This record gives sequence, structure tokens and C-alpha cells, in this order.
Amino acid sequence: MTKPTSASPLDLADLHLLAERSVYDFFTLKDMADTHGFIGAGADLTTPTLLNAYRNGVFPWFNAGDPICWWYPKSRCVIAPDAFTPAKSLVRTAKKSAWTLTTNQAFCQVMHACAGARKATDGTLCADTWISDEMIDAYTALHELGVAKSVEIWENDALVGGLYGVQIGALFCGESMFHARSNASKIAFWGLSCLAQRAGIGLIDCQLENPHLMSLGATIIPHAQFAKHAEKLVRTPAKGLDSRLLLDSLLKDATPSVDLTANRTDNELENDLENSLGNGLENSLTTTSVAVADLLQFL
Repeated sequence: MTKPTSASPLDLADLHLLAERSVYDFFTLKDMADTHGFIGAGADLTTPTLLNAYRNGVFPWFNAGDPICWWYPKSRCVIAPDAFTPAKSLVRTAKKSAWTLTTNQAFCQVMHACAGARKATDGTLCADTWISDEMIDAYTALHELGVAKSVEIWENDALVGGLYGVQIGALFCGESMFHARSNASKIAFWGLSCLAQRAGIGLIDCQLENPHLMSLGATIIPHAQFAKHAEKLVRTPAKGLDSRLLLDSLLKDATPSVDLTANRTDNELENDLENSLGNGLENSLTTTSVAVADLLQFL
């Protein structure tokens, strides 16, 4: 197991001051998004630019070697941390597993693993990745400020699953996941949900719709509703995701959901979940928006 990055976290007010140093104002630029959520290409991946983007619900997504592309989906896949309900099969996996869940112990390792080849939903191997060296350098800089976070699943000293994302205030923006063992990334997501509740995080932005995320408790809201919630949450102080847990701690209050996906293999479901956080953007951005009631009753 690697040692955590030495970080010097900034407080929330300082993060917003740093975001305001960006020469790009995504509060205005997001209104330029087309029907697919594409804003435009250009700008940079400096820390102020990324902070300015994320606090306005905008994120970069582009292939290595292409210009930096910025996105603001017209519909948003989100999940309230307390809405996640693990399937019975996942609870059984956790009960049988000796895995350990940690946070922020191997951020760069998680990013590199997420950048590795993975299977698409049709079973073919995808070698292309949007997580380039340029992206890894940029998000590592965010991590060193305490903004980008990782959740890791360990089998002894081997990293077998995990995820990473960006936390500004009480909003966590999920970016990507990976698994080297079946169910490892789903348990990382479960751990994220539990830790987010403890930290006072009000919403996890999954960005893109996926059937498996929907079965876990996610929902789709229009961008205007997301913007209203995000504007409040990024100004709301919350604790970090700093913890080291044995998986049995996830089981204490687990209420399994009915497993609606029992006819699909664990690897198929896990590939769907991982691909929803970044892959398949073109298809995900054209899905129909579903208006829902206020998601933040729990705040």
C-alpha cells in the first residue's frame, strides 16, 4: 500500500478565491452549451480553471492529443449519498471479503488504473482513454490542495478497485472508476456514499446516466435544477473523505435493495458503472431529462 500524498488543503473560501483567478468564467460560458452539453474547446487545465469549472458544474472530457473540450450536460445524473442502497449480492460480497477500503492513500495510482484499458458495454476492449498524462498532472495538483479525492479498495497490499473525483464544499463530482476484482468498484462507490454522509456531502454528481447507477438510487435532473443545488452546495462547508475502513464497517447499517440486475454478470454491471463516469458521453448526453422533486430534503 502506498503512502498518501503530502497535501496542504485549502479552506473553502480560499478555493473560491483561487477559482476566481481563472481567466475563464464558466458561470457565463456554461450558457453556451449546445443540446449535447458541449460548450467548446480550448482554455487550460490549471488549478484555477478547473476549480472555476467544477464549481459551476462544468467538466473537461477529451481524447489524448485533442483540444481540451468542456461539457455541461442538459440533464444530470446525480445521487444523494443516503439514497444508495446496496444490492443483496453486493452485501454478500462484502461479508465474504477481507478487502480494506481507504481514502486518499493512492490517488495517482487510482488515476492511472482508471486510465487503463477496459471493456465497453459490448464486451470489446477499449484502449483509448480520456485520462491523459496532462489530466493526471492537473488532477494531482488538485489532490495536493485537498480538492481531488480517491477511494481505494485493497486486497492485502494490492489495489483492486477504486474511484476518484473532485469535492468542492458539499458537492462531490465523480470522475472515473476501475476494478481489478469483480465488485471492487461498486464497493468503492458504496464506501463513497457512506463517507459522504458522514462528511456532510449533500450530492454526488455522476454526470452521465447509466442503468446500473439508476438501480443504485441515482436519478436524472435538468441542468437548471442541478445548477440551483450545486450553487448552494459548493458554498457549504463539509468534511473531507479521510478514512480507513474495513469493509465490515459498511455492513453495520446496510439495507440491501432488491437486486434488479440478477440476470447480468457482475463484470457486465461493473463495466456499465465505470463507463458511466466518463465513457459513452455521446450517448449519455442525448437521453431524455426527467424532472424530479427537490433532491436535497435531507439537508
